[in-house]
Parts: sequence; structure tokens; C-alpha cells
Amino acid sequence: MDSSTLHSLLFLLFTFLSYVIAGMDSCYDEEGIPSRCLPKFENAAFSHTVIVSNVCGIPPEDYCMQTGSTRSCHFCDALDLELNHNATYLTDFHTDEEPTWWQSQSMFYGVQYPNSVNITLHLGKAFEITYVRLKFYTSRPESFAIYKRTEENRTWQPYQYYSASCHKMYGRDNKGFIRPGENERTALCTDEFSDISPLTGGNVAFSTLEGRPSAYNFDQSPVLQDWVTATDILISLDRLNTFGDEFFKDPKVLRSYFYAVSDFSVGGRCKCNGHASDCFTNEEGRLVCACEHNTAGVDCQHCAPFYQDRPWARATADSANQCVRCNCNGLADECVFDAEQYRSTGSGGRCVGCRENTAGPHCERCKENFFRSLPQQTCQNCNCNAVGSVSLQCNAEGVCMCRPGVSGVKCDICKSGFHSLGPSGCRLCECDNRGSVGVCSAEDGRCHCKTNVEGQSCNRCKPGSFNLQLENPDGCKKCFCFGHSLACSSSNQYMAINITSDFLEVHPNSQPYAWNKSLRQSELADKYLGNRLLSYGRTLSVSFTAELEELLPRSVTVMLEGSGISVTADLYSQQETYSSLEKTPINTFTLRCSLQLHRSSLFTKSLLYNYYKLYIFLFTDTSQLSRVSLESAVRTNYDMVSHASWVEECSCPRGFTGQFCEHCATGFTRETPNGGPLSPCVPCNCNQHGTCHPETGVCDCRDFTTGHYCELCEDGYYGNALTGSPGDCLPCPCPDHTTCAQVPETGDVVCTNCPTGQRGVRCELCEDGFYGNPLGWGDKVQPCVMCECNGNVDPNAVGVCDHMTGRCLKCLGHTTGDHCEKCRSGYYGNALANELKPERKCKPCACNVAGTSGSPDCHPDTGKCVCLSHVTGRDCGQCETGYFNLQPGLGCEMCNCNPIGSSSSACHPITGQCTCRTGVEGLSCDTCRMGFFGFSSRGCRACNCDPMGSTLMQCHDNGTCSCRHGFVGYKCDKCELNYYQNRLTHQCEECPVCYSLIRDQQHRHQHNGLDNHIQKDQVEDYLPNALEDLLAIQGENCLTHIKLQSTRGDYLILYNNI
Repeated sequence: MDSSTLHSLLFLLFTFLSYVIAGMDSCYDEEGIPSRCLPKFENAAFSHTVIVSNVCGIPPEDYCMQTGSTRSCHFCDALDLELNHNATYLTDFHTDEEPTWWQSQSMFYGVQYPNSVNITLHLGKAFEITYVRLKFYTSRPESFAIYKRTEENRTWQPYQYYSASCHKMYGRDNKGFIRPGENERTALCTDEFSDISPLTGGNVAFSTLEGRPSAYNFDQSPVLQDWVTATDILISLDRLNTFGDEFFKDPKVLRSYFYAVSDFSVGGRCKCNGHASDCFTNEEGRLVCACEHNTAGVDCQHCAPFYQDRPWARATADSANQCVRCNCNGLADECVFDAEQYRSTGSGGRCVGCRENTAGPHCERCKENFFRSLPQQTCQNCNCNAVGSVSLQCNAEGVCMCRPGVSGVKCDICKSGFHSLGPSGCRLCECDNRGSVGVCSAEDGRCHCKTNVEGQSCNRCKPGSFNLQLENPDGCKKCFCFGHSLACSSSNQYMAINITSDFLEVHPNSQPYAWNKSLRQSELADKYLGNRLLSYGRTLSVSFTAELEELLPRSVTVMLEGSGISVTADLYSQQETYSSLEKTPINTFTLRCSLQLHRSSLFTKSLLYNYYKLYIFLFTDTSQLSRVSLESAVRTNYDMVSHASWVEECSCPRGFTGQFCEHCATGFTRETPNGGPLSPCVPCNCNQHGTCHPETGVCDCRDFTTGHYCELCEDGYYGNALTGSPGDCLPCPCPDHTTCAQVPETGDVVCTNCPTGQRGVRCELCEDGFYGNPLGWGDKVQPCVMCECNGNVDPNAVGVCDHMTGRCLKCLGHTTGDHCEKCRSGYYGNALANELKPERKCKPCACNVAGTSGSPDCHPDTGKCVCLSHVTGRDCGQCETGYFNLQPGLGCEMCNCNPIGSSSSACHPITGQCTCRTGVEGLSCDTCRMGFFGFSSRGCRACNCDPMGSTLMQCHDNGTCSCRHGFVGYKCDKCELNYYQNRLTHQCEECPVCYSLIRDQQHRHQHNGLDNHIQKDQVEDYLPNALEDLLAIQGENCLTHIKLQSTRGDYLILYNNI
């Protein structure tokens, strides 16, 4: 062991000597007084699983040990139990005589700076680390670092650096201690253990407190208490020590440099903050402290439940700092530490959840609004009424103090004649008889309101109604406002009137009522008709008179029509009265113009708004209509005798106006055009450029806008009319103020209706197909005129002519010239023939190279090429008559046709084949064809040899053919006498013996001129008709034989030929 390592271990021994002595097994002394206790000091790494980022033998590899001047080489295989050096050997038990070690891959596999190898140890819980020791089986690294962390998922914190080049490797000075006043949590860097020697067995021992000023006052240094705490240790091996020979990349050298550690030890104690002497593995498999001193937690880091009377503290040599039980007088099972209470009273345990209605830090008194007569009694609830009591707290007997007008032990009832128990006591009932029914509730003073009434006293109309009246069974009348508003009130500008007809006199301008005697039907005068909305809820009275009371009608039917709606009501008499003047009986029928007509008020009001017919039907003729009266109202500016409070004044929402919200406000129109006052009003959609008609919605546009909704700029203006400002549309900067458009992305204005032939953002350029200088750039102004290209350009193409000079640039149809007025070289035709398509005006010369001197040009009008000798045709592509075989540079050679066998002196222009007469062949037509004979000026005649009877198809010079056996004739097309043609073999076969008679007869006839007959007709031979006579002479038997054979068909042909 070297001196540095020995020095470090001695420091550890003396630094923690008192700390070790204090680590007794018991957390209490001989008298049972709590004292500091510590778990045993141990090698926390022993048998723990270590995670390494690199191990040799994957794949299996050779390595060499440097033990001086020689190297001994070995083999590592991570999967072989005998040859592996896995991470389990870092924390196993072994002896120096039989060492085991973990080993990384060698430098041959890239293990060298900047590639690090990590060794990670998870301790399972917090430990107070005294030292970290590594024993290397090879030489110690040139640079490596130790890191720690205090929780598993936190970042790693530097613990110690070792390097021969601290500043270069880790940015730290080579420093072995910390001066007083400096941060004691700083990791130091030293070059103490960075030499390459020893080559094996070198130790590195890191003391966590060495070189730190507060190490001798550890109990009073929270900084160092945290510094020695770790849950995980990480060793980062950053640079190997070498002799420098790796520079040459010799594989044997590279395999001799690697990391190897035979022992990884971590000395320390299970951290329990002085409140436990042992750690154990709990049911969850986690290492925890066996806490004493009323503490709890994995590290005994807080007080146990119900031991919160003073703050938790770490045990020291002077005090165990045990946790103290809370004092809750047996009335609580939970308490918390209250720092403020602890500072003021010295007892910090504040009880939580005091039982039996107690309160206070120690549950020492009744909680608020509870009482008890004696201290040993249970606290009871005062139960004082919160509204009727001056306070919720009662006296010792449980009696509450009541407010005025309130009575009862608990102040929970009103005195007789009072109601509505409240903060001020109870009040007298105050119900408005116009809107209430019956009396108020004795408990809360609430009045029983009519349908459309609300309020504690039933003194106000509900929202959406108005005109609180005693005679109205609903109390208030529903707002109509054409269904557009629920806010209205009684108008103060209308006077009540009665529209009456007593039929005593008829004014000159009034229309007398009509009475249909057959139906007893009356249609009343116009004064009852029109807009009678002001009569809604009022009474229509109809009176009849008769001579006798029993003649009065008991019922009558009234029909009202308006707004396309028809409503019929049957009315029944209530009580008969008598006329004050004539003492005649009168029966009056009344109809209230509200829900009595229809259950929907909106329906009835719509009818009354445009009321145009009133019919009265009577089903008896014993009485007379004497009076009709309709209650209504009229607007007036004078003092009113009778105020028509039933007329509403609506508070219209935005978009509506008029007393009844019957009109659309300025800037609004009907949702349904011409939909009438019941139709909703919607904002005019004119984009702030005008107003719309309140009924139709048609916009009256300004600011140079147009469209149904003023959404477009007028022609000659541009901009975004949808923005809604007066300057949205600006004049177009175009010739004659023509139309333009604005590019959305850039805001540039582009003219869209340039004069003919002009284009460009400001019409400053000539369009394709035009030329000129419309703005006079660099020259005088020249209007854009159409380029003259004689129809020989594509009108849809781009850049067909020069925009300044008009010269045509894209002539089609093989034309050329400034105006495409002529054909290109090698083409001919009329480039100015406008009746033709461009592609048909100029045609290629297409001169035959073989028939010309080599020039591709031809006559520009006719297309005639310049031909060689005896060559003709427009393109010099054919020979003259009597010539053939056109050859480049030579022309054509003369035909050699036989004047007898040829029908013409001309031959084929390519092959030289002459036109032969019939039956003649040969290039010059000088021989008969096979199967022909007789070469002459008329050609050759066909041999026509029978293919079955001839030995050859070619005949002799006289036209006769060479016959097969049994065949005869000029063309070998007949069988010899006494032979017949066999259809199966197509041969002439000899006839039976009986035919010899016929042969003899034939010989006799041959002497009579048969030869002359053959010469006269070379085509056909025959026998005379006397054959039948001959056959008859020869006997019946022979003839019978021939006929039998002919029935089979074998001799029929022979018979006919004969």
C-alpha cells in the first residue's frame, strides 16, 4: 500500500472514531434515556449488483497483462464461467492470493478517451458515505471521476476527480483541500493516484470528509451531513494510463491497455439521522431504518404521527432529539406541528380533529357555539337560529339571545303577527292586493302572487309583463312587442275610449251595418276594424233587445278575421237587464279579446294588428242588435280623463324601434324580406358603405361600392370593400379608368381591362402578338398594333414577335422572314396563302439525294429539284421512261428489254425488270416461263399438261406433253383404250378382258379417219354413237357387266370417255 492511500485511510479512522464509538446497538442508555444511535459501519457495496457500461468478452477477445518487461496474454469470454470478468467480481468476496476482477474491453475496441466506461452502484437507500475505495488489477487510470446522487432520479453530483491533468480534463485546479469559508460541497481534483505505476494492485481511497474544514464539527454541519449522503455512486473511467506506445496502433499493444478493478468498496452507514441502530428490508423489498425516538420515514427523517409537540431534529452526541407526544386530552388522534405555537408556548403540537365538540390546541375547551355547564360534561350544540339570534353562542344553560319580534329558546319563530324571520327580526305582512291572492305565509311572509306577478309583496310584474291591475286574474299583462322584446311598461300617452254603435243615427259618411235576415248575420262598420292591437285584453260587448224577456237570445257566435287568421267564439248570456228609457229587456254578451279568443296571446295580437272583419251570428229572429261596444285606446297629448294603462311601451332590443318594436331600426332590415312586424330584424349587411331598406334589405351603396351587400368596388375602382371604411375603394390607376384588381399577397394594383393589345400592371407593355411603345419609354409614344406574321404563328403562343419592332420570332410551317412571308430554305410553297393552315403553306423540297447533285434547295414556288441525267420527277426521285437503277451521282441506266418478249421498252425503275408478254419471263423478257411454249411477239402459250397424266409440267416445243403409262392425249388428260381412271389412285388402270372387243372395234374405226379428227381438235377425243349398236351386237352379257360396274362408279368415267 502506497503512502497516499495509507494517509487517507488513517484520516478516515481518526475522523470518525467518536462517530463509530457512538454507534451503539441501543438507542437508549442504561437508565432508558434516549441517546443517539447509529447502524453498523459496513461495506455498502458488498454483494450489491453493479451496472457497468462495458465488459470484455463481448465478443470474446485476447488481452495482455503488463507486469513489467514482459506481457502475459490471456482470453476473455463473457459467456464462459471460467474466462469471464463480469461486474459481479467488483463486489464479491475474494483473497489477494486468488483475486477476481471486472475488466473492460481493451483499447483495441476503442476504450479510450473521449469514450468513458461507467461503473454504477445503486445502494437502495441513503447512506452516509465515509469512503469510496477502488483496487485496480491493472494500472490506475490517468483520469477518472466519482459522482453521487441523493435520490434515484436526481442528477449526478461530482464527488471527486483524479487526473494527471485536472484543468485540461475537468476544468479544475489540482487541489487537495478546501479553505475555511469556501463551499464545502465542491468536488476536488488531485493528481495523487494518476501514475501508471504500480502496474497492478494500485489502490484509490476517497475520503468524503478529508480536506474539509467542518469535518471535526460534523454534528453542527448540515452541509457536510448532506455531502456524505448518497443513494447511488458512479465511477466514470475517462482516460487510460499508457506508455505512449499505442500511437503505432500495434494490436498487441492496444490489447494490453484496458480497465480492470478487483475490488469496489463503499464504507459507510445506513443513514438514519441518529434515530436507529439498524436497517432492514421491509415488505416492499426496500431497505429502511428501524426508527426509534418516535421518528418515522425511510431515513427517520420526520416525527411519527402524534409526536409533533416539538420540531424534528437529527440526533447529536449531546441530545437524542427524540420526538415528543402531543397533548390532546384524549380527544384527538392526530396532531400537526405549529411553529408559531411552539415559539409562543413551547408546545408545538396542535391537535387536529378534536372530538366531542371540543376545540383548542389541546382540545381543552368547547368549540364555538357549543356549551357545557360543568368541565366534565360533554359539549352540546347551542343550535341558536342563525337569523333570529343576536349571536350563535348561547349561555351556559343553552338559551339564545333573540332579535326583536323573534321568540323561542333557539330564537327560531316569529312572534304572533310577524313574518319573515330575518337579520332585523320579524316583520308585518305587506302583500299588494293587486298582485296577490290570499294572505302571506306566517313563516316567511311570502305572498301568493298571481301568474304574472312576483316580489315578496307581489307588487311588481314579472319580466316580460306590465300593468299590474286588480281585475286582471293574471295580475299583469304579457308584453307583446311583436315577440321581439320581453321588456315593456305602461305607456302614459294613451287614453281609454269605447268604440260604440247604438244604431240610433247614421252619419252621412258611415257605412250602415248589414244584417242578413236568413242567417241572422251582421257585418259591422269599418270603425271596429283596422289595427285594434290597443284592444287586446279589453272587452267587446254585444247587446240585443226584444219585446219580451223570454225572446232574448241565450247565445250568440262572434267571428273575427285578421292577418289571415279566423277565430270564432260562442258567447252565452250572463244576466238580463232593462233599458232605462223604454224599460225593454236587454241581453249583453261580452268577449275579452285575449286568451278567450285563442290560447296563444301572440296569435290573438297578430289578428288584432290587422283586424278586417267582425261577424255576429244569431240563430233566432225574435230580437234585435241594439249596441256594439269595443274598449280601446287613443293617443293624446292632453290631460286624460281615463288613462289606458294596458297600452304597452316596449323597450326594444338593438335593431328594433317603434312603440311596439314594430319597425326595424336604421341599419337593420327584416330577416325575411317584407316579412312584416313579426319578422325579426337583422343588421344590414352593407359592409359600412350604406344603409338598407328596413323591409326589403336592399342596400343603397356609396363610397364607390356596389353589389347586393356593397361588397364589391365599382368598375374602375379597387380595394377591399369588406373592410368597412369610406376609403375602401380607390380609383384604378389605369388608362381611361378601366377596371383593376389588387393582389392579396403583395397589395399591388394590376389593371385587368387594358386597351386591346396592351398588358402589364399599368398596361405599359404590348401583349403577345402586338408591338409598340405605349408609354414612350426612351422614344416617342407608339400605340400597340398587332404584329403582321401572315397567319404563320400560333396566336396562343408566348413571344411570337418582338414587342418593340414587330419582327416575327416564332414563324410556323417552315416560314421565315420578318413577317413570316416566305418559305425557309429547303421548302417551297406560298407563305402568304392565308386560306391554308401554316403547316400546309410551305412543304419540304424533299429532293432525292440520289437523283440530285446534293443541294437540298428547290424552286421556291414549284418545288422542282435539279435532277441528274435521265432522272425526272419533282423531287428527282425516279428514272425517266426506259431507264432504271437510280444511283447517287450517276443517275439512271438504260433498260435492256427484249423487243419480242416485252410489251414495252420501259422497265421497273428499281429492279430493271421489263414488262413481259403472256407466258414470258426473265429480266429482259427473253424466255418462256415454265409450263409455256412457243416464244413469239404474242408471248408464250400455256402447256396445260394434265398434272395426273403427265410426267412433267413442261411440254415439248410443239406443245405436246410426255404422258405416264396408261395415259394418252395431247395433254395426257385421257386414259388409253381398254383403260379406266381409278378415283382412288388417280391412275389409268387396264379394263377387264371383255373390253378387248371394244378395242378391236376401235381399230377398225381408226382406219376411217380417226387421225384427221385428232389433228382438228387437240383438246377432246370421242367415240361415235355407233358404240351402243356395237355393244348390242356383242351380246347381252357384256353389256350387263358394264352397267353393273357403272352403278359402282368404277367404269362410268371410262364409259363416258369412250
